[in-house]
Amino acid sequence: MYKPYFVWIIFIFTLVSSHVFAQKTPTVSNSAGSLAFPWAGGLDACQFGRMDLDGDSKEDLLVFDRRGNRLLCFLNTAGPGEINYVYDPGLGINFPELAEWVIFADYDSDGHPDIFTYSPGWAGMKVFRNRGSFPPQFELVVWPYLTSFQGGGYVNILATNADYPAIVDVDQDGDLDILTFWSLGTFIELHTNMSMEKYGHADSLDFMKTDFCWGRVAENEENNVMYLDTCLFDQAQFVESRGLRHRGATFGVKDLTGDGLPDLLLGDVDYPGITFFENGGNEQEAIMLSQDTAFPSSTTAVRLFSMPLPFFTDINNDGLTDLLVSPFDPNPLVTENKQSIWLYLNEGTEDQPIYRLVSRDFLQNQMIDLGSGAFPTVFDVNNDGLRDLVIGNIGVFSQPYYINGTLHADQLSQLAYYQNVGTANVPRFQRMDEDFAGLKALEKEGLVPAFGDLNNDGLADLLVGTAEGKLLFLAQDEAGEWVLQSGFFQQIQVSGWAAPQLFDLNADGTLDLVLGQQNGRLSYYQGSQNQTGIGFSKVTDFLGEVDVTDFALSYDGFSVPNFFFAPNNELLLAVGSEQGKVYLFEQIAGNLQGAFSPSDRLATILDTIGVDFDRGFRSAAVLADLNADGQPEMLVGNFSGGLELFHANVSVLPGVLERQELQFKLAPNPVETDLQIRFNDMMDANVVASIFDLSGRILLQQIIKVDDAFAGVLDVSKLSDGVYLLQLQQSERVGRQRFVKR
Repeated sequence: MYKPYFVWIIFIFTLVSSHVFAQKTPTVSNSAGSLAFPWAGGLDACQFGRMDLDGDSKEDLLVFDRRGNRLLCFLNTAGPGEINYVYDPGLGINFPELAEWVIFADYDSDGHPDIFTYSPGWAGMKVFRNRGSFPPQFELVVWPYLTSFQGGGYVNILATNADYPAIVDVDQDGDLDILTFWSLGTFIELHTNMSMEKYGHADSLDFMKTDFCWGRVAENEENNVMYLDTCLFDQAQFVESRGLRHRGATFGVKDLTGDGLPDLLLGDVDYPGITFFENGGNEQEAIMLSQDTAFPSSTTAVRLFSMPLPFFTDINNDGLTDLLVSPFDPNPLVTENKQSIWLYLNEGTEDQPIYRLVSRDFLQNQMIDLGSGAFPTVFDVNNDGLRDLVIGNIGVFSQPYYINGTLHADQLSQLAYYQNVGTANVPRFQRMDEDFAGLKALEKEGLVPAFGDLNNDGLADLLVGTAEGKLLFLAQDEAGEWVLQSGFFQQIQVSGWAAPQLFDLNADGTLDLVLGQQNGRLSYYQGSQNQTGIGFSKVTDFLGEVDVTDFALSYDGFSVPNFFFAPNNELLLAVGSEQGKVYLFEQIAGNLQGAFSPSDRLATILDTIGVDFDRGFRSAAVLADLNADGQPEMLVGNFSGGLELFHANVSVLPGVLERQELQFKLAPNPVETDLQIRFNDMMDANVVASIFDLSGRILLQQIIKVDDAFAGVLDVSKLSDGVYLLQLQQSERVGRQRFVKR
């Protein structure tokens, strides 16, 4: 039992620590209120899955965004009939690398969903088995591709990055089968899992192609027209002789009519709707007898560009299967990027669902999501002494159109302004303007902002890069309005795309200009004073010999520069890139004519542990001390239109539990009052226990006295129901585990 004075010391320390941690994660709000997970990074073209991630017997939500192959984990903390998801950025580290598409399905019937995902370079799928632990762990069981017995031997089950297959129990025998399109065109192949037939259990992946025209439907090779009852004798040979091509499609398979037979939902590349096919066959043979091109026709039909993908799951915990829809198109510039997750709640029954559209931006409406691309900069816009946030983008989906049957779309770029309405130490960002400076009317793409006084009037000016490689120049008038002065600032143009930063690079007291380019290099323009302000003259198109293009992935680099000073006043350079990696360079000061040195110190500078700085696709980073604590934070934008925040206490979030040195077990978990801690070996001193919420805020800290049985007890009765992280530290040894309070 602790003495009263010791309890008070711990209590005071908890309050101070809680305040410090709260500073580390600035809140963000818009006109609808505070965002639940503002720094989740945005979402674009998503697929979904369900899995119990924390051992509380509730299915949590997995969201995979194919733009940058990002997996986001949302813990389900709601009660029956409620929707409440908590973003946990740490759980994603436990999953294997995923590419293009993913299906979470329990092939071995152990109650833990496994992973089927695209196998790059093989036009097939690989499989990871879920080991059933918490947090989840996976082992690769099929690589390079899953096979099926076809025509006398086992060959690859074709699965491209343009198709989303169905992995379901089609014949209802207890094992999972696969539906996918035939390689040359129009028919649906059924690959039947022979596990039950051969072995009497469902834990094998032994497939045979048993039908080349499942459902007796065919897709037109040039558009989304579907034909019923087309499976003629030897039709496959006929189709092949015509050389038809398959364009790409998404599958959704579920009994939607209550007759026990699997019906079919189909989305097609370049088109916004989903077609419903009713199965009128039997358990041995599927026959699609009718089609509805406006699903769900009883309410609001899906009209979501492009290639909508349906996913069935219970979102609001009422026991009924709801519907999520998101684009799947591999083309990143034709999807409805800002409102691309449609949620339909089931207001009917499980056998006769009635889907009502309740949101076009599910999850997206609780995070910063600006469409395609996010290019942040930090600057005191309103001269109140606080640093604000201005974010450019590639564009927001505007108008779709077709050229020769192929979908195209206009993207309109704009700047978003988030004012700091908090304090220097505790920033709070409030969205004030979605079209800052009115640039949307210019109908440009790829706006990247930079601030600085360029005309020597004592007021900040705005320089904006565009996808044309040119610069827009806007000056402030006396009323604080931003007025466009030039659409081609000082006739400066770089190759393909311009990402500016204004920074006194040569330390002569005058701002210089650095431009990121599509080719992955940096251009440097030295600034000098003249009668009208600052004039820029080109020094080099290959500053520091920096080139962030990864030619194994792309011929473009799309560099985004950010020069900044480390806490020791060392000049460093962070560069965003096409493939999403944030590069760091050092040895810059006094070396502007030489080659900058690549550095791996980014995690050290940010004081983070176990964090991956490959941030998806088209990254753009800015490092700044957002909370005036002397340490930089890093904001990283990506193609999905959002920002991720990295700061000095991210180490409590990544969930690298299996890598920690101090090993212990928790029981019971979930827990109501007393959380029992049992160590794997004897402790030679007492242990400091810290409890964090999922935002990284410390809630409790105290010393655990370990008894002779290597055990201790922690009272968690005053915590609200939810998921928490327990950190135990003894000398240099640290261990972390999640637990559920209920």
